[in-house]
Amino acid sequence: MQDTIFSQEADLLQKASRCIEYIQEALQNRDYETMCIEMSELQFLVMQLQALEQKKTRRKQLMAIIQDMRKRGIQIDFMKLGKGRNV
Repeated sequence: MQDTIFSQEADLLQKASRCIEYIQEALQNRDYETMCIEMSELQFLVMQLQALEQKKTRRKQLMAIIQDMRKRGIQIDFMKLGKGRNV
């Protein structure tokens, strides 16, 4: 799961960098229509990156809670919990 998030983040960062390059090129060529399209794409990518950042933060918080529970001797079987939800 964590590897997937980092892979998605790397992909989004690469796409955002390309958008920035395209925006700069469009600006130099005075191609304002293309620049607007690329800026819109960049905004979308930024929202995606923000969502991934929130996922990472929530995951980190969940892992801290799980570690604290384990220290207290509390065990949770996430597989059983997941099966109960799909019924």
